[in-house]
Amino acid sequence: MSAISPTAAGPRWWNASGVVRLRREGAVAPILAFAVFFIVYVIINPSLLTRFQLQTAANLVVPLALVALAQLVIVLVGGIDISIGAIMSLANVVFAVQLETMPVPVAILLSVGTGLACGLFNGLLVAYGGLPAIAVTLASAFIFGSLAREVLDAPGGGVTTEIYLATSGELLPYVPVSLVWLAVIAVLLWLLLQRTALGRHIYGVGSNMESVRAAGLNAKLTKLLAFGLAGVLTSFGAMMLASSTVTGDPRSGDPYLLSSIAAVALAGAVFTGGRGSIIGTILAACTLGLIGNLLFFAGVNSYWQYVISALIIVAVVGLPVVWRKVAFRVKGIRS
Repeated sequence: MSAISPTAAGPRWWNASGVVRLRREGAVAPILAFAVFFIVYVIINPSLLTRFQLQTAANLVVPLALVALAQLVIVLVGGIDISIGAIMSLANVVFAVQLETMPVPVAILLSVGTGLACGLFNGLLVAYGGLPAIAVTLASAFIFGSLAREVLDAPGGGVTTEIYLATSGELLPYVPVSLVWLAVIAVLLWLLLQRTALGRHIYGVGSNMESVRAAGLNAKLTKLLAFGLAGVLTSFGAMMLASSTVTGDPRSGDPYLLSSIAAVALAGAVFTGGRGSIIGTILAACTLGLIGNLLFFAGVNSYWQYVISALIIVAVVGLPVVWRKVAFRVKGIRS
């Protein structure tokens, strides 16, 4: 995307700092929500700052953050992926099962290839078949979920301690390896979306399809590649989950469908496409993951955990809307 030019509304340093971009992408609310929640969490449970708890929390939120980024890519082109949890399950068991007989690099390639193939399958039907994304991915969720159970019908696989340490251990004291992998993938995704033609096309397809077509760009190919990219990101989340739990599970991705959608909503993305923040999505995923963790340690029933998480999402998403309406009315009264 093109750089934001300075305006009279703010000095050059304000724009250069990236705050304007964060506000435009709706990332300010999830960033503030994460900061507030993190402080509250540490006050209630100071053990989070210990090495073990920090590593455990990182391994909990990183798979969700990666799958949420995958959902974000689909949302940017104006779609939604209901099959993302099933893709995660399939890539998870492919990775775990292949580790029993194949070298680690081969297992990684097969898992990534699985995610890519699933994404391209959805993308072909949506972009070139003209079918609604929600209908296509709802149907493919049953297909991919069934395939996952064919590959592995019960938790298992060949994930080793060495793989766990390489993906979910500590790089340095208080530096979980999983956060390092998340940072690397997030930076690469940011570069792809912000510094390449494909990234500009993805934002363009979601924000103004007619302008993209008028410019002679291939909107269908862009959607196809977006679904493929989402599949790859989902496979990364699947492998991180398999590594942190030291097992493959054909139902491992089920809880991540609604959580990924919730994280994208909490991050301020527009579901009609064209607007979304990588950092906002990651922090929203971390907030959701830590909420569940905190409520679990507080002994709150799992059913109430979902209710409380939903209320927090509504509050964070709804407060800016209420604030704008109040500000508009106050402005109208004064004028």
